[in-house]
Amino acid sequence: MKRIIPYITGLLFLATACNSEPQGWVDGGAAGIFPDYANVTVPSNIAPTNFIILDSASKYHTILRSADVQYDIKGAKVRIPLRKWRELTSHGDITVTIYEKNSSGWTRMKPFCMNVTEEVDPYVTYRVIPPSFESFQKLSIIQRNLTNFKEKTVYSNQMVAKGSTMQCINCHSFKNWHTDNMQFHIRQQLGGTIIYSNGKLSKVNLKTDSTISAGVYPSWHPTHNYIAYSTNRTYQELHSNHSNRVEVFDEYSDLILYDLEKNSVSIIENDSTELECFPYWSPDGKSLYYVSAHIDNPESFYKSGGVAASTQDIRYNLYSKPFNPDDKSWGDKQLIICADSMQKSITLPRVSPDGRWLMFTMGNQGVFHIWHKEADLYMLDLRNGGYRSVDEINSPDVESYHSWSSNGRWVIFSSRRDDGVFTRLFLTHMSEDGHFSKPFALPQKDPEFSRKYLYSFNIPEFTVEPVKVSARVIASFVKSNDAQAVSFEQK
Repeated sequence: MKRIIPYITGLLFLATACNSEPQGWVDGGAAGIFPDYANVTVPSNIAPTNFIILDSASKYHTILRSADVQYDIKGAKVRIPLRKWRELTSHGDITVTIYEKNSSGWTRMKPFCMNVTEEVDPYVTYRVIPPSFESFQKLSIIQRNLTNFKEKTVYSNQMVAKGSTMQCINCHSFKNWHTDNMQFHIRQQLGGTIIYSNGKLSKVNLKTDSTISAGVYPSWHPTHNYIAYSTNRTYQELHSNHSNRVEVFDEYSDLILYDLEKNSVSIIENDSTELECFPYWSPDGKSLYYVSAHIDNPESFYKSGGVAASTQDIRYNLYSKPFNPDDKSWGDKQLIICADSMQKSITLPRVSPDGRWLMFTMGNQGVFHIWHKEADLYMLDLRNGGYRSVDEINSPDVESYHSWSSNGRWVIFSSRRDDGVFTRLFLTHMSEDGHFSKPFALPQKDPEFSRKYLYSFNIPEFTVEPVKVSARVIASFVKSNDAQAVSFEQK
């Protein structure tokens, strides 16, 4: 996807010799920079952390040092060439010193450090979407190379658009951080679930007479050719006088298992008094985690106004369910965290690759927390059952969707901390004891990008390799193939 963003160009950087710092400076406080990369921990293979100095001054001089490597940049916009950035990160931690000149002379602002540590998966795939709730006229699934600024369109709904007829595309997912097996959904025109598995594309309709909808939120099984899905009948409420303007909720929801080899679906959970959602497998594939909200009397509940009249009272708890992948048999569900007893609601459980940690989002009610300003990230230690708010990550605004890197040491998550409107992506490094470094914004070639770009990012998913099938091939397949029916496997 090519971004066309108008801005005034000028002198962006100027390399100078070492020991070229301004003379006669006095010490000052911390410099104001955007994005905030002060004292963050970054992967050694990340793209340059370009930033802009926000303080008012007549001249700026920034020095980056790592061991015996130094690079000088003049001007308020600090953009670091990739080659020089690689040289800096290869020598370890980077110290950044900013000098600002005003009428009384030069001020050396308080230096800060960027700690350089282990690599992150080189790719992340996300959906680019308008930040409103009523439009999906322009939607794209984009893969970004984290080691530079290159992007690749995985699929765009405009590739098959006909006049005013559009598609909603959502819920891209990969198996084990590789792209040999991926899926996403297309709704409305030419709809179906698009599955790319071992070099072949397919489009399936996961709705049967025994399920309430097609598949929605997916999770690939780590060892077998299965995908767990929720099935959801989803609606929206709009609030004119509430800090959370939108409430997305389910009137009904269940869990199903899709067997790719048999092209069949079967029921995982469909309790009529429960709203099951957001399945996620354990790394060994022997447990499925999910969230569920209890409704005592569904018939009278819906007749009296239903979820739309009671969204403030719908709260989801965290469950797990044992699974035998060889014969697809299930054990009894187990309650892990009873959030509704605390007047809280859990969504988006994601287990770390080593199976020890489970990160989830918790808010006051509901299951779609990307609109909930109070939503925060939490961590559960699966060894002892203890959990906590991840205060070192959370902000006063929304923290929502999150994903683990393949080595379990990095998390990427979505947040509206910058302006409360646009969802942006942030990365953070986890120590061995389950604590996180200060989050930093996904680096951009233009450090002012996040202030100008009028779309939101969501559903960030790490992969260790690029998507292997082109967007044009997918679009051609979508246009020329109907969605194939699946059979229902009675258990």
